[in-house]
Amino acid sequence: MTTKTTLTVADLLARMATDPNFPTVSELSALSDLTLPEQAQVRQEWMTIPEERRYITLQKLTAASEKELTLHLGRLLRVALGDESSRVRALAVAGLWEVTEESLIGPLVDLLYNDASEEVRAAAAGALGAYVLAGELDEIDPAQAMRVEEALLSVLHSENELLTVQCRALESIAYSGETGVRQLIDDAYYSQYEEMRVSALNAMARSADIRWRDAAQAELISPDTAMRAAAARACGELEHKEALPDLFEILSDEEKEVRLAALFALGRIGGKDAVEILTAAATSEDEEEAAAAEEALEDTLFYARNDIPLLDESDVEWDEEPDDGW
Repeated sequence: MTTKTTLTVADLLARMATDPNFPTVSELSALSDLTLPEQAQVRQEWMTIPEERRYITLQKLTAASEKELTLHLGRLLRVALGDESSRVRALAVAGLWEVTEESLIGPLVDLLYNDASEEVRAAAAGALGAYVLAGELDEIDPAQAMRVEEALLSVLHSENELLTVQCRALESIAYSGETGVRQLIDDAYYSQYEEMRVSALNAMARSADIRWRDAAQAELISPDTAMRAAAARACGELEHKEALPDLFEILSDEEKEVRLAALFALGRIGGKDAVEILTAAATSEDEEEAAAAEEALEDTLFYARNDIPLLDESDVEWDEEPDDGW
């Protein structure tokens, strides 16, 4: 477990700017849970640190924070949102994926609209998905949630926006319960661009709309690796039990990305057969697949214990055509 070092923020910043030996993750943890005065100090000294070190610092800390719940990087990442380097800004935005503080909506929307870097705008579009979901769960002010959705829609409807940014925007708006989202996903699914079609499957997975189950299952035999992997994840998120035989089949797919996605899906869907196959997969000689199977087994226990359905199918209105209006 990473513990916060006794190294002061001032000492760490000075060392990062001049010392050829890069600090350890433990030492970098001084940048976790910054006080307001410490944040001001970081903001003042941040750009004196070489770009590569700033980037690696965020890379190391954001990776560690996924496992170490004691690392709180919000204030550090806020500083890095204003970094001169686009790749550092993008990494800072990506690191905020679990944060839903309303005070960040303005900066993220500004980056989405105005940043010169495609990578940063795409990261901002992706990060705003957490706010769409928070709005659906009534965890943020409705006006703020509407502001986020309007920003994402603006990007999606722009004729000048780059494809990657629009893909991330589609995946984020998919959390919205607005009826027009279904039309957006449907249009994306039939896009001429493969990247957008993959994003449509990712959006289906996030929509919690079981009407997409058949479409997701059909893509499990797609000739495209990314489509098969996205389809498997969507089948899992949508708890599509009828897709289990096909998911069992692609566990022997030649592409690891697809096999890992299938293991994830089995964990979400669960059931006796899935548990048996995951138990066997957990003994795989491939460490990554074994770990994915173990995690999927934990998912089966979690979802079985909570027994919370994604969507009450009796409440679904089965329209023949997607809605046209927003």
